[in-house]
Amino acid sequence: MEIDRRSFLAAAATIGAGVSADAAAAPAAEGWEWETMRWMQICATEDDPSNYDPQFWLDFLRRTQTQGVCLSAGGVTAFYPTKVPFHYRSPYLGDGDMFGDLAKACKAMGLRVLARVDPHAMRADALAAHPEWVARDTAGAPKPHPTDPELFLTCPNGAVTFEWMPAILREIVANYPVDGVFGNRWAGGAGMCHCATCNDSFRKASGFAVPATLGNVRDPAVRAYLRWDDAQRYAQIERWNAAVRAVNPATFFTPGTWGRLDPARLRGTIRSLYADRQGRNVRDPIWVNGRSAKETQCLMPDRPMSGIFAVGATSTGYRHVDSTQSDAEIATYLHDGLAQGFRPWMTKFKAEIFDRRWVPVVEKAYAWHARHEAYFRNTANLATVAMLRSVQTNTYYAPGALSDGSASGSANTAISNHRTDEPATGFYQALLESRIPFAFVDERRLDAAALAPYRVIVLPNIAALSDAQAAQLRNYVARGGAIVATHETSLYDEWGQRRANFALADLFGCDFAGSIEERVQNGYLLVNGVHALTRGFDDTPRIMGGTRSVNVMPRSGVSGVPLTIAPRYPDLPMEKAYPRSRDSNVPAVYARAFGKGRVVYLPENIDATFWQCSSGDHLSLLRNAVDWAMNADAPLTVRGAGLIDVSYWRQARSVAAHIVNLNSPMAMGGGYLREITPIGPQDVTFQLPADAKVKAVRLLESETEVAARVEAGILKVRVPGVRLHEIVAVDLV
Repeated sequence: MEIDRRSFLAAAATIGAGVSADAAAAPAAEGWEWETMRWMQICATEDDPSNYDPQFWLDFLRRTQTQGVCLSAGGVTAFYPTKVPFHYRSPYLGDGDMFGDLAKACKAMGLRVLARVDPHAMRADALAAHPEWVARDTAGAPKPHPTDPELFLTCPNGAVTFEWMPAILREIVANYPVDGVFGNRWAGGAGMCHCATCNDSFRKASGFAVPATLGNVRDPAVRAYLRWDDAQRYAQIERWNAAVRAVNPATFFTPGTWGRLDPARLRGTIRSLYADRQGRNVRDPIWVNGRSAKETQCLMPDRPMSGIFAVGATSTGYRHVDSTQSDAEIATYLHDGLAQGFRPWMTKFKAEIFDRRWVPVVEKAYAWHARHEAYFRNTANLATVAMLRSVQTNTYYAPGALSDGSASGSANTAISNHRTDEPATGFYQALLESRIPFAFVDERRLDAAALAPYRVIVLPNIAALSDAQAAQLRNYVARGGAIVATHETSLYDEWGQRRANFALADLFGCDFAGSIEERVQNGYLLVNGVHALTRGFDDTPRIMGGTRSVNVMPRSGVSGVPLTIAPRYPDLPMEKAYPRSRDSNVPAVYARAFGKGRVVYLPENIDATFWQCSSGDHLSLLRNAVDWAMNADAPLTVRGAGLIDVSYWRQARSVAAHIVNLNSPMAMGGGYLREITPIGPQDVTFQLPADAKVKAVRLLESETEVAARVEAGILKVRVPGVRLHEIVAVDLV
C-alpha cells in the first residue's frame, strides 16, 4: 500500500484536535514521564510498511485517549532509512519511512514517543564482516537464532552493544522527534556467550574462565560471572543513555526488564519504569499482573510505572500473536495491574491487524481509565503490610547448602530445579484471599525510611540475608514493627551459604538444630487451645502440616505455644498410618514480642505447601499470623462473597479503594478466563488519613455517587456489586 505522507500527517493533526488536554500538556516539573498515563506499543513486522493501515492506529489512539506510543525503530530490523552499516532495513520499506511517519503523526497529536530498539539478532552479512559480533557456544560456534534460521544471536558484551547500537540510537534521536528509547531484549537473547570478547573481559575482571553453565550457584566462577554480567548491564544502560542524551539532553533510554539489577545503581539513569510482563500462561495465577505491579513499584517507588500487556493468545512455550485472547482474560489481567498501580501499556505484535476482537475491550478500559485518571495518579500506597522481595534468595539459595558451601543432598544442584518462588506465591495467595492490602519491599531498601509505612513485613522463606540486612530487620522490629517469617528465613548468607544459626534467631526465639527434614510425609500440627493464631481451628485437634521442616531448639522462656508438631508417622502402607505417640511438645510456631514489636516464625514451609495443596487451614494460619503481628486494624477491609484483589491508594485530593473481581470457575485451578462472573455486595471500611474531611464518595465502575458514613476517621460504604473493577473514590476537602 502506498502512503501519501502529507495526507497522513495532515490527518494526524486533525485527529489530534480530539485528544485530551493531558496528552499534549507541557512536561511537569519532575519530567514529562509523569504526565503520560496511557501507552500503546505498535510492534512492526518486516512486511508491515506495505500492509498496515496507519489510519486505523491514529483513530484508535484518539478513541482510547492514549498519551504515549512506543514504535518499532531499529535493531534487528530498521523501519526507517538508516545509514548505519549492517543495520538491516525492512525490504518492504521501499523509499518510505514507517517509523518516521508514525512518530511525526503521533507528535502532531500531542503524544509522547518512545523508539523501540532490539539488538538481540544479526544476519549472515554482519557475521561475515564482523565475526566478533556473534554470540558463541562453549565450542566456539556461532549461536543460531532459536526460531529464525536466517538470524544469529548477538554477543551482549561486545561491539554490538557498546559501539553499533549507540550509533543507531544517536541516528534515531538526531533525526526523529522522540522523547526516549525503549529497549526490548536490550541485554541480548543469547544467554551466556563464550566468545573471545566475553572470555577475555571476564577473565580480566575475575581471574576465571567463563563457566560452561550457571547451574551450580555455589561455584565461585558462577557467582563471579553473575556479578560481572550485572556490571556489564549497568555499563550498557549508562552507555545507551549517554548516546541519546549527547544528541538531545531531554531524552533517555529505559530498559523493559531489570533482572537482578540493583535499583539504587539505576536511579541516576532510569526515569520511568516500563515492566514487560505481557501476559500469563496457564500455570500463572490469575493475579500475576497485580504482583508484577507490586514488585515493580518496590524497586523505585518514586518513579512512574507502566505495565505492558499483550492482546495475543499465549500458552506455555508458545505465542500466537495474530490471534486474540478472550475479552475476560485481557480485561482481568489489565485491571488487576491497574489496581496495584500500573499505568496501562498495550502492546500489539504486528501493525497489520488480522483479528480485531481485542479492540473493544481495550478501548473500553482505556476510555474508562481516562475518565477517572485523577484517581490513578497515586501519591502513596496506604497498605501497612509488605512482603520482602529477595533477588539474593532467588539467585543464590539452593536448599540443602551447608556452611562450607557443599551440599547436604545431591551436589551441584541447579537453582532452577528448586521451586524457590513457591513460598512467596503461596503467601501472596493467602494475603489476597484474606483481602489484606499489601505491597512489596526490596531487600536492598531496608532502611528505616523504606520500612516506616509498614506495620508487618512478611518474609516467605527469605533464606538468603546478609548480616546487615538482618540488622536492619532487627532494628525495624525493635522500633515497633513486626515480621512474619517462615522456614529457612535468614539461615543462609547473601551468597546462599548456610550459617550455623539463623541470623534472626534472637527474634525467632529458637536456634537452628543442625538439620532439615527435606520431605515430611503425613505431617500434622496439633492445636493447643484458644489463641489468636488458632482462630478457626476450634473444632479440630490438628491441621495439616508442611512438606519440609527446619529442626529448631526453643530458647528458654518459650511457653503457651499455640501449635506443636505431631510426631511423624508413615503414610503407607495404610495399616501403618497411625500416630505412635500423641504429642512431641515441639513448637510449630513461635509468636513473641521483641522490643516494641512482634515476631511470628513458622519452621515448616506452610506458605509453599499452601500453594501446592491449597489447604484452608494453612490460609487461616497465615492470615492469623499476619493479623496477630499487626496488632491493629487494617487500613482497609472489604467484606463480602467472592475472590477479589484489593488495594488502597492516596492521590493529591482523594483516596481510592480498588476491588478487582477475580471470581471465576477458572480462578483457583489454573486456566484462562472465559467470562467475567459478577459478585454481590461488598462492605468497605476505610481508615481515612489524619484530619481528612470527606467531600464526596463515588463508585467509578458504576459511575455513581454512593451514600457513606463517617465516624471518628472511619468511613463505611456498601458497594452493591462488582462486575470487574470497582473503585470507591473518596474526594477530600
